[in-house]
This record gives sequence, structure tokens and C-alpha cells, in this order.
Amino acid sequence: MAAQILPLAALQSTNVGNLHASSDTPEVFVGTEGVYFLPHNLVEIERLQRQHRFLKTATDDKLIPDALPSGSKVLDSGCADGTWLLELASQNPERLHLQGVDLNDTLFQAQPSLDLRVQDIREPFPADWQWKNAFDLVHQRLLVWGIAGAEWPAVIHHLSDVVKPGGYIQLVEAEWILADVSDRRPEQKKLHLVQEWSASSFGMDVHIWDKLDDLLRAEGFEDINISSFDLGYGKTAKHEEDRTRSAELWAESFRHIARKIPTTGIPGVAQDAAEYHEFLDRLVVEMKTVGYTPKLKWVRARKPLA
Repeated sequence: MAAQILPLAALQSTNVGNLHASSDTPEVFVGTEGVYFLPHNLVEIERLQRQHRFLKTATDDKLIPDALPSGSKVLDSGCADGTWLLELASQNPERLHLQGVDLNDTLFQAQPSLDLRVQDIREPFPADWQWKNAFDLVHQRLLVWGIAGAEWPAVIHHLSDVVKPGGYIQLVEAEWILADVSDRRPEQKKLHLVQEWSASSFGMDVHIWDKLDDLLRAEGFEDINISSFDLGYGKTAKHEEDRTRSAELWAESFRHIARKIPTTGIPGVAQDAAEYHEFLDRLVVEMKTVGYTPKLKWVRARKPLA
């Protein structure tokens, strides 16, 4: 069932490509805002598209290591508007069958090449879809803020069920919290406190990237490989033209947390929303000055033939 849509009066209206709010305010999807820690609305899709373009810079525009054979079936879990699938098709010389799932269909693009469906990946895929052992590649990216830590084993199980024998799964997450933060980065140290606090407070696991290989191994996957890419923000962005906007993109991603700060504040960071926004402003300046370089992780594995 599609989620009900309600406007947020506190935000301004937006147009995102051919997606637009029907009122003067962007629309929030009731039923998904309670699942995703980050926003999940028509304003957010613009940020996700900019994030998609930025993430590609870390991997030299590649979305997967190698081209897929003609007729390959690809599933994108947490597909949002289908941007990743369309980009994959544009990069692949052979025709692909593109399918995606997300919690709500309001973001879905009406593209004839896309088959996008509503599905909660914490639950098994419907049997009447006949997706068991169907996909040559199953992809999922940056759902660390959308899946509770305790839910990951079930999610991996449901995804593995639809990978065909000999097919691959590719899970993309990031090592956001770095062990070697120098004193030149005091705001980054506070950022790590925010990341740990937000994840633990809402049941997420910000370190899930380091557990995916064991989860895949438990499902019987083989040839597990983890590729790591520098994902520089601000001063350390790969392309000079991204150095300003990438720092601002990061802060934009986390400004909504101000609405979730309890009366006790975020320990070591801010006592209230005003202090939190001041911290983010300082973080942007610091990123532009010295950078922030988490590691993007591609965790890939092959489902055995038998």
C-alpha cells in the first residue's frame, strides 16, 4: 500500500526534474520517515541525486567492476527514483533488465525501461513475483541509516534469496568513522560523536560495513571481495569543483538531526538545535580547509552454483 503524503509547512517548495510537489511545500511520506533515519521526501531526492553524482567521483564513475552480459537481470534495493539503475544501463554496452524496490512508490520515475516496485526488504519478497534465484546482480547502497543493526541478517538473507546461482551481490556502505582523526580536525571528532550517537540512539549500526562479509559468508556466498575508495569531502575531494559543494552536501545531509535532539542534547557536541547548527557551520569550514575522507566500500560476493 502506498504511504499517505502530508506537507511539511516548515520547508520550502521544490522541483526536482519531473518530480514535483503538488502543493507549496515538499511532501513527506508518512510510514517511511519513521523507518529511514535520513529524510525520505521529494526534497531529499534532489540531495540523493547530487550524492549519486558525487559518489561516482570516488570510483572514477564506475558503478560496478565489469560490464554485464546482454539480458542480465539487475535488482537495486532501496532504489529511490531509479537513478542508479538508469545510470548503470547507460554505462553498460548490452541491454539489461532493470528492477528496483523501495518502501514507497512516490519517488519512482515513470520510465519504460524500469520495473520499480514497493517492497520492505526486511520482509521476504512476494512468492508470486517469482524472483527466487532470478538476478545476475543485486545491488544496495548506503542503507546504514535505513536498516536497524539487528535487521541486517534478515535483509541479507532476503537479498541472497533472489540472487541466481553464479550471480553477484554488491553492497555499498562506507567507513564513516576514522580512527586517525588529528587535532587539526576538532569538528570532525565531534562529527564522529554525532554519527555514533545518531546510530546507537535509533538502533542503527554505523560500523555495518565491517560486518557485511561475515553476513554474506553465513549465507554461503563465495569470492567475497571488499574494495575501498577514498571519498573525499571539502579539501580532499577528488575534483576541485567538488570541494565547496561536497562539504555543504555533507552538512545538508545531517541538518535534519536538529529536530531529533533530545532535551539532554548530543553529548560532547550540542545542547540544542541552535548549537548543533553552529557546529555544522564550523564543520563545513573545517572540511573546506582540511577535508574529510571516509572510505567508500564495495562488498561483493558470488552465490555458488550449487
